[in-house]
Amino acid sequence: MPISLRQVAETAAFASARSAFLLEDRRPVPPESLQNYWKCCRGRMLDWLRRLETLSSDAECSDPDEHLAMWEAARPMVDEILVTDILTRVWATVLAATDLNRGSRDATPIAQHTFNGHLDVRNRALRLVLHDLQIPISEVARVDRLRRKAERWTDILIGHLVLNFQLGEFAHEPQRAVEFGEGQLREILRATDEPLWEFVLTGIRLAFNQQQGAASSEVWNQGIVRAVLGSFPADSFDEYGTFKSIRQVRIERGTAGSDRVLDALSLAMDNNRPQLGRGQISFAKMRQPLDDR
Repeated sequence: MPISLRQVAETAAFASARSAFLLEDRRPVPPESLQNYWKCCRGRMLDWLRRLETLSSDAECSDPDEHLAMWEAARPMVDEILVTDILTRVWATVLAATDLNRGSRDATPIAQHTFNGHLDVRNRALRLVLHDLQIPISEVARVDRLRRKAERWTDILIGHLVLNFQLGEFAHEPQRAVEFGEGQLREILRATDEPLWEFVLTGIRLAFNQQQGAASSEVWNQGIVRAVLGSFPADSFDEYGTFKSIRQVRIERGTAGSDRVLDALSLAMDNNRPQLGRGQISFAKMRQPLDDR
């Protein structure tokens, strides 16, 4: 199943909205899913690094008139690096928060490693745009808009985790993330017919609606999304592969009296779970091994 950059960002939103499934579960995150996540992130990072190093080297010894053509080839990769950074940071935050909540370090090393690797690649990509290639200012401005949009959405999605677990190292602007987390809590506590997370999910789909083509690292991205979804306990999904409501899972687990703050932060999609439409992720398919699909 082809996966677009918009769907990668959408996965980050679902992982954030359903982070309580992992936080409240005492079972360890499946080692196979963690290992697959690390392998796919590492493979994608090495591919990016090779391409960025080649582009930087070619730019240094080429005529500036050739830079625009080089940029046309590099632009999809730069966009991919910026957008997929959302899921990398969100998932690193979720994994680190899960370890903190359990008093363990099962997932934090992988979270930190993949985060650091993506951060290095992201810095190299931005350096390519700003220093290595001579490209029109309009293109620089477009990249900057995408960068700022991805940064803001990241801080929105991890706000409640940064607030509750002091994980500001994964945010672009830790104080902004905390403020988003505080705002999420206030809004969810007084929400009635229009839960906050439904707006968040709709907003991220609209924000990255232009990123619907197949990404340059599509195979790696599929593996990463599959590993993220495979990390959630099996009881997080119904028979159709759709996330259950937080309340339903807590009743089934016998943990209906869970922490009120986590309950408020995860209330949002309980009553308004979006129906699977065109261009949206099939969780059931993405959780299956490649050979079974």
